[in-house]
Amino acid sequence: MERRLLPLIIFLFLAVRGLSQIHVDNISIARDTFGVPHIFASTDAKVAYGLAWAHAEDDFENIQLMMITASGRLAEIKGKASAPSDYFVKFIRAKEQVEAMYEKDLSPAYRKVLQGYVDGLNAYALSHQKEIKLKGIFPVTPQNVITAYVIILTNMVGVSRALEFVVKGKPDDYIFNANAGSNAVAMNSAITADSSTYLMINPHVPIEGPASWYEAHLHSDEGMNIYGALVPGMIVPAMGCNDHLGWAITFNWPDYVDIYEMELNPENKNQYKFDGEWKNFEVSKIPLKVKVGTGKITVKRQALWCVYGPAYRTEKGVYALRYNTMFNVKAAEQWYKMSKAKEYSQFYEAMEIQGIPLFNFMMADDKDNIFYLFNAGLPKRDNAFNWQKTVPGNTSKTLWNSFYGIGQLPLKYNPKCGYLYNTNNTPFHCTANAENPMESSYDKQSAFSWNRVNNRDLRFNEIIVSKSRINFEEFKKIKYDCQYPSKTGGIYTIFKPVLDLDETQYPELADAIIKLKKWNFCGEIDNREAALVTVTFNDLFIRKGAAYNELETGFSYTTDELIASIKIAKAFMLKHYKTLDIPFGDVQKIVRGDKSFSASGFPECLQAMASKTDGSGILKAVNGDSFIMFAKFSPKGNTYEAVVPFGASRKKNDPHSTDQMELYSKHKTKPVSLDKNKVLKEAVRVYHPQ
Repeated sequence: MERRLLPLIIFLFLAVRGLSQIHVDNISIARDTFGVPHIFASTDAKVAYGLAWAHAEDDFENIQLMMITASGRLAEIKGKASAPSDYFVKFIRAKEQVEAMYEKDLSPAYRKVLQGYVDGLNAYALSHQKEIKLKGIFPVTPQNVITAYVIILTNMVGVSRALEFVVKGKPDDYIFNANAGSNAVAMNSAITADSSTYLMINPHVPIEGPASWYEAHLHSDEGMNIYGALVPGMIVPAMGCNDHLGWAITFNWPDYVDIYEMELNPENKNQYKFDGEWKNFEVSKIPLKVKVGTGKITVKRQALWCVYGPAYRTEKGVYALRYNTMFNVKAAEQWYKMSKAKEYSQFYEAMEIQGIPLFNFMMADDKDNIFYLFNAGLPKRDNAFNWQKTVPGNTSKTLWNSFYGIGQLPLKYNPKCGYLYNTNNTPFHCTANAENPMESSYDKQSAFSWNRVNNRDLRFNEIIVSKSRINFEEFKKIKYDCQYPSKTGGIYTIFKPVLDLDETQYPELADAIIKLKKWNFCGEIDNREAALVTVTFNDLFIRKGAAYNELETGFSYTTDELIASIKIAKAFMLKHYKTLDIPFGDVQKIVRGDKSFSASGFPECLQAMASKTDGSGILKAVNGDSFIMFAKFSPKGNTYEAVVPFGASRKKNDPHSTDQMELYSKHKTKPVSLDKNKVLKEAVRVYHPQ
C-alpha cells in the first residue's frame, strides 16, 4: 500500500510546486562567513520562498516538528508523552479557527507571501524526501503555517497551563507564572554619549531545541530589508532591525485566560445553563494516534465546546476557557508589517493591529525615537467578578468580547531621561522613576501585578543611576553584567539562610559553608565560589520543586534541606574537580558535540544563564542568552552586531553549527550588514534555492 501511495505523494508535491509563480533563479541566498543566510529577491513572496529553503537546509527537522505539532500528530513520532500536545491542538480547535478567519483576517498581499513560504518549504521537502519524518505532513499549506502561529501563541498566553490546573482539579489555583525571561533596552540622545540611538535585543529561552533562534537577513525590492531572529515556521523575524528601526521583545504574563465553572443540567450532563436557558455542549471525541514500539494505537478523548470556548469535564464538574488568541489570526501579518516599518508612526500602526497577543515591545529608530509598549490582548472585564479565580459560566456578564487598545496599555515614548528598559518586570518600572506609567491608571482585573519587580530590574537601576551619559561600549556591558543586586531582590532572600548558617555546627561541611559565605553574588567565569553556589541551589530548587518565579520572590526551605543540598554539592565538586575552589568557567560551559566553552551568568541575572549537571560533571548551559543583537542608529550610519550561542546550522558536523560558540563565550559579537552590495561581495557562497 505504501509503495502505491508514493507516486500519488510525489504527484501532489509536483502539483503544488506547479501552482507557484516563483522562479527560483530570481532568488539568491548569500551565505556569509558564519553561514547566516541573506535572502535577496524582487518580491517579498520570493524572499519568503528563499527563507523557507535556507532555513530547511539548516534545520529541516525542527521546521517539520512545528508543522507536525500544528497538525496534532506529534505523538505519532514522539509517543505517549506528546499525546497531551496533540489533544491541546484539537481541544482549542486551532485548525477550525484558521479556516474560519484566514481570508477575513489576512490581506491578499500577505497571503501571497505565505504562499511563497510554503512553496519554498514544499520544494525543499520534495527534493529531500528521505529527511521527512512523518507521511502526510507535506505538502503544507499557508493555513498550516498560520495554525502553527495560533497554537504556539495560545500556549504562550497560558492556555495550556490553565487547562493543566483544570485537569488537576485546581482551577482556582491557576496563575500565569511563565518560566521565561528576556532583556530589552533602548536609549536615545538624551543619554547616549554620541547622540545616537541604541537598542539591545536579548531574549532568554532554551539555547537549543525546537524553538531556538535562527538568524536571517531578508531583502526585497518591495521595501523589506531586515536582519533578526525567528523560530522554525516563522516567515519574518520576531525581533531584529531594518535599515531605519529595530525592536526587541520580552515575555509578559498578565491575565490572558479566564476559567469558568459551568452550571450543568442535573438531568443532562451535556447541557449547561446560560442566561437562564439550557444550552447544549458541542461534544466530540478527539482521536489521538500514539506511537507504541514499532506501531501506533489510537485512543479517543472527549472535548467540549460552549459559548465561552473549549471546555473540559472533570470529576468536580465542567470548566470552560476563554482567552485572547481566539479572536484573530493576524499575528504573522503584524510581524510582517512591523518588519517593513520605516518610521515610528508605521511601527505604531502595525502594533495597532493587535494580532500579537502578548510580549513587551521595545523600539528604537534612526530619528532618535525610543518606545516601550506592554503589548497585551487584555479583555475588558466586568469588575463585579474576581477574574483571577474561577468565574461563573452561566451569565453573559462574564462573556467578554472586546479588548483594550494599545493606547490604553502601559507604554512610554521618548522619556526625558533618555532610556527605556524591560526585564520581564512590572510595566510600571520601564524608565526613570519620575517618568514611569502610573499603575493606578490601569485595570486591576488584568493582573499586571503578576509581572513583578525582579532582580534584573533592580540591578539595571543600580547601574543606570550613576550614568549621566553612556557610550555604546558601556551600553553593551550592561547586557553582560553578571552581578546580582546587592542585598535586595529575591536572590538575596533565597541566599540569606546560607549567610546565617553556623559552620561549626556542621564540621563535615564547614569548608563548603565558609566557601558559600564568601560568594559576592557574581557569576563571572573567574568567580571561585559560583560553581559551588550553582550546584547547591540547583539541587535545592529540584528538592523544593521551585521554578523561575521564586528567583524573583524568594522561597522558603528548611535548614535540613539546605544542609542536604550543600552535602550533595560538596560531593559533586570533590568527585569531579577534587576541590571546592575552582573558576566558574571551568565548570559551567556551553557544549555542542565535542566542543565546549566557558559560560558566565546566572538565572535572573542580566547575563542570563541556567545550567544543569550532566554525567561528566559539567554544568551544561541550557537556558538564557539565546540571541544577542546590538544596534546603533546614527546620522553617520547605522551599525549592527549579533551573536547566537552555537551557529546558523543545526546539522551535526556542519562547521556553522559551532562557529559562534567562542565569540559567545567571550562576550563578543559579529558585525551585521544590511547593505546588499557589501553582503554579496563578501559572501562565501551565493546560490539559488534548488
